[in-house]
Amino acid sequence: MTASSLQVIGAGFGRTGTVSLQAALNKLGYKTHHCANLYGDETQDPGVWLRAFDHPDTHNDEWDKVYGDYTAAVDFPTAVFYKELSEKYPEAKFILTVRSPESWYESTQKTVFQAINLPMKGHHKKVRDILKRITLDGVMDEEGMPRAHDKEYMCRLFMDHNERVKQTIPADRVLIMNLGDGWEPLCHFLGKPIPDEPYPHMNKRDTFYEKVAFLNLC
Repeated sequence: MTASSLQVIGAGFGRTGTVSLQAALNKLGYKTHHCANLYGDETQDPGVWLRAFDHPDTHNDEWDKVYGDYTAAVDFPTAVFYKELSEKYPEAKFILTVRSPESWYESTQKTVFQAINLPMKGHHKKVRDILKRITLDGVMDEEGMPRAHDKEYMCRLFMDHNERVKQTIPADRVLIMNLGDGWEPLCHFLGKPIPDEPYPHMNKRDTFYEKVAFLNLC
């Protein structure tokens, strides 16, 4: 696979149905990168994203090393770099998964922002620390702690990101996808036949910690 093989890019934050979207894209024939792949594959260098984040103007293009033979990518850290990736992959289509900011916030509080400080080591710790830096940079209170539990602030962060994506990516390249939309808008956007099975519904809140334990993150 060459770098131009990345065909679909998810610009939506985690906890907006990105695991279900990954499963859906895989069903449609893509090989889809997700944050869980980054945790689970110690051959991946998470420092690529940190270097791109810290040095956006001088960053040596390393996206080929990140995505390899993946043909789609969703969730963090991909969503942070939607602008850079839109330029790197000019033929790729974007999917912005959205939900109400309040429901997104409540979901994060009972999943990712509870797990964010779990004890980890080795590759898992490196990935976690880099993701915290990339996704929560500037989201600090006066004592230098992440404002991940500040509802008003986080809801605004979520909405601002979604608006920036809409303003940055041309409308004909992006699908705004709400939770529950199912196969039809996705398949129409990608030019794929609708599978004869229900749209995936995965990574529900009550199974989140089971998945964390399964990945042996801590």
